[in-house]
Amino acid sequence: MKSFRIVAAIVLTAISTFAAAQAPAQVGNVYVGICDGASTQFNETDVYTADGQFVNAFHGPSQNACTTGLMFDTSNHLRAISAQFGTQSWRVFEFDNLGDILSNKGPFTSPVSMAHDNQGNLYLAQGAIMKIAPNGTTTTYTVAGGAQWITLATDQHTIFYTAANGDVKSYNLTTRTQGIDIAVDAFARTVRTLPDNSILLDSLGAVQRWIPACDGCSYKQVFAYQVPANADSFALDPDGVSFWTINTYVDLHTMQGKADVYRTDIKSGDPLGSFSLLPLDNGRYYSMSIGVNGDSSISSATASPASLTYPARFVGTTSSGKRVTITNTGSVQIVVSSTNITGDFAIKHSNCVKGIQPGGSCAIVVTFTPTQKGTRNGTLKIFDNTMSSPQTATLSGVGK
Repeated sequence: MKSFRIVAAIVLTAISTFAAAQAPAQVGNVYVGICDGASTQFNETDVYTADGQFVNAFHGPSQNACTTGLMFDTSNHLRAISAQFGTQSWRVFEFDNLGDILSNKGPFTSPVSMAHDNQGNLYLAQGAIMKIAPNGTTTTYTVAGGAQWITLATDQHTIFYTAANGDVKSYNLTTRTQGIDIAVDAFARTVRTLPDNSILLDSLGAVQRWIPACDGCSYKQVFAYQVPANADSFALDPDGVSFWTINTYVDLHTMQGKADVYRTDIKSGDPLGSFSLLPLDNGRYYSMSIGVNGDSSISSATASPASLTYPARFVGTTSSGKRVTITNTGSVQIVVSSTNITGDFAIKHSNCVKGIQPGGSCAIVVTFTPTQKGTRNGTLKIFDNTMSSPQTATLSGVGK
């Protein structure tokens, strides 16, 4: 009877372990890349919950490689670069949330990072920037300084990228022309665009926020985050208000690969949580890559109505308010980071500042005060953490 119980316990443990290994990843889960130069050849990306519980391990084809450049596409699928040791011919894997491989693209010439746009085009940074359309057509853009880490601006046709010397530069994909230098002498490795077109970058392990000094000008640093340990890289959280950093190291006493991850509030810089990753044996170590499920892939919103028209009124007088409603049609909270209004129009009231839960909505009330006679036009832009940011409403009225 005792031996039967032992066997049963082993079987139940095996079933439990298998079930845990097959657990689907969820929005908000943290992904970390692993380097495997030993005989195990796992080619692995591990998944954790936001409070540090192991969820699943995603595996590419067996080979000695690092998984790097983690990114989520328009279908909320993980894309990971598999950097095979000893070669410059690397591949890009696409995984669903169970860890099954959906596509295996390449080989490419040592890509460092990836980005995607709302049309499903994939961009690879490998010195030049390669665009891969959904039908497989490729376009190559030669950029100044060599692109290392890339991110799309909210206009969906400007790429910000870190150059080999650590500057952050820009390139217009539509006109195929070099843009302004975004951040000079920043010593940046990773760069990410926020919904208001400010950027986060890591500078020698310190995460900083930069904003444009003026319209069309280079950016200036406005905030430096006090993360507990140097950031090897970072990823935006789909909540729109925080980011995750990873610090990797090898424990020389145990010869295990180890890493810690930290969550930080973007606005205040306050710490929001942290956890340590499981130690790695057999010569494996963490690749300094981190991603968050849902990052830039599933938040969506609508603005209704798309235009406001005000009746004619005397110059210098103010109309009653008209309402623009923002509705969260996605599955994570929407955070409105800023609003911009032009012309003879003003925001009287907004209840969008506290965020919008999935399925919820908020309203921005706009008034009209003509400064001259005739037709007056303006625009309301709402910047948030959605793929469609900014939400835009056109404004018009007549002064008499």
